[in-house]
Amino acid sequence: MVLSAALAATALVGISSAASAGGWAVASLESMPTPQPGTTTEVEFTILQHGVTPAELDEGVGIEITDPDGGTSFFPAISNGQVGHYVATVTFPDVPGTYEWRVQMGWFGPHELGAMDVEAAATTGWGWSTVRWMALGASLVLAAVAAIDFAASRRRHLAVG
Repeated sequence: MVLSAALAATALVGISSAASAGGWAVASLESMPTPQPGTTTEVEFTILQHGVTPAELDEGVGIEITDPDGGTSFFPAISNGQVGHYVATVTFPDVPGTYEWRVQMGWFGPHELGAMDVEAAATTGWGWSTVRWMALGASLVLAAVAAIDFAASRRRHLAVG
């Protein structure tokens, strides 16, 4: 009786260990996007069960972004036809700042990607430096025109007199 109870307990432990052993995966990004406020880009990633086998998941797969106040945005991903490979269309937050982001991997749970800095794009307008160089160039052109006009008027004056 004691022997059968011990065998039953060993069998139950073995079954539960095997079931919990299969429940992990990792996600890897194909490339790191350059997040700018309000921009939309495709984020491609691969989910590998046990870090080796591509995992095909039916639901709950996507990119989740958490803002500094704790609010979250979820961008669902679809399989692109290759087992374990997914694509999510992500719109980055409108406000520059540091956000947390992760890949949601269905029943495997989240894979943390860490902090992401959403930075405003560099301005492409004219700064003071550009305006100063343009003013200097315009001044040089006007000085050259004035010098040519002065030389031409001197020639006309000498020819008449």
